[in-house]
Amino acid sequence: MSSSKLTKICAYSLIICHFVLLATSCSPSTVTPTTPESVPLDQPEPLSFEDDAGREITLPQKPQRIVVLSPQLLNLLYAVGGRAVARATSTGETVPETAENLEDVGGMTTVHTEKLLALKPDLVIGSTVFHRDLAGVLDESRVPFALFKLGTYSDLKEKAVLFGKIAGTEGKAKEELVKLDRQMNQLTAKVPANQAPTFIMLNVTPSSISVQRQNMIGLEVAAMLKMKNVAETLPASDTSPSTAPFSLEKIVELNPDFIFILIHGARTEGEHKIRSDLAGQPAWASLRAVKENRLAILPSDLFLSNPGFRLNESVEYLAKLVYPDVYGHGK
Repeated sequence: MSSSKLTKICAYSLIICHFVLLATSCSPSTVTPTTPESVPLDQPEPLSFEDDAGREITLPQKPQRIVVLSPQLLNLLYAVGGRAVARATSTGETVPETAENLEDVGGMTTVHTEKLLALKPDLVIGSTVFHRDLAGVLDESRVPFALFKLGTYSDLKEKAVLFGKIAGTEGKAKEELVKLDRQMNQLTAKVPANQAPTFIMLNVTPSSISVQRQNMIGLEVAAMLKMKNVAETLPASDTSPSTAPFSLEKIVELNPDFIFILIHGARTEGEHKIRSDLAGQPAWASLRAVKENRLAILPSDLFLSNPGFRLNESVEYLAKLVYPDVYGHGK
C-alpha cells in the first residue's frame, strides 16, 4: 500500500473517531434517581393546658404511663377510654374493674414517691386537695404533674373533655357527655314546679358533726331538684368556709323538711356517732324531718365525692326520696 493511501485511511479513521466521541459526549447521561428522605407525616403535636392549681402543663405526645392519685379522677379517666399504669388507693372508694389490679403507689394521702418515680410515669394526675405537696419532688424529677378538682357538674364536663384529649379518646368523651346530659335533662324535667322542699346536709365522722353550707356535689344535686339548703346562710366554720359548726338548737330553729347525712369513713362508726350524739336528744326527735321519717343517710360515692358519669344515679336516688309520687320510691 502506498504511503498516500495509508495517510488517507488514517485521516478518515481520525474523523470517524472524532464524530463517535462527539456523539457520545452529547448523548444524555443516565441519571440514577435518588430517593428523598422520608418525612414523618403523623408526628404527634404537643398538648398544653392549665391545671386547677394554675400550673402550665405541656405533654410532648400522648402519655403512655399515667399514674392517677385520686379514685375520682381515675374513674373519670377510664370512663372516657383512658388507661393508667398505677393508682393510689382510698378506703371505701370504688374504681373500675379493669383498674383494680394496677400497681399500687400507696394511699391517696400517703403516696410513696420513691415507688411512684420508679415507675417512670410520663404524667401524674392528682387532686388539688390532697397532692399539692408532691409538686416539688415531681417537678425536680421532670415528671409532668397536673392537679385537678372535681367538685361540680361543670368540673366534670370540663375535665372529661380534657382527659379525652390526654388519652386520645376525645370522641368517646364527648359521646359520654352527650349521653349524660340527656339523662340529666330527662330526670330534672320531671321535678314538680310548685314545690321547693327545704333540707340540711350533715357531715358525720367518728369524732365530729358539721353542717355543709356549700361546695359539695350533694348540694348541687339537691339544687337540681329545686330543693333549698337552709344551712347556706349559717356562719362558716373557722377552719372550713364550706361548713358550719353543728348546733342542734339552730337546726331546730330552721326545722327543715329533710335531713340528709353523709358519713365520712366507716359507716358503722358514723352510725354509732349518730346514735350517741343525736338519736337520744329530745330536740332531735322534735324535728319535722325526724318525726315524718324524712331523714336519710346518703351513699358517699354518689353525694360526698363527685360520681362522674354516674351523676344521673345521684339525681335519681335523691329524687325518689324527695318526690316519690313522681319518681317512685327509693331505698
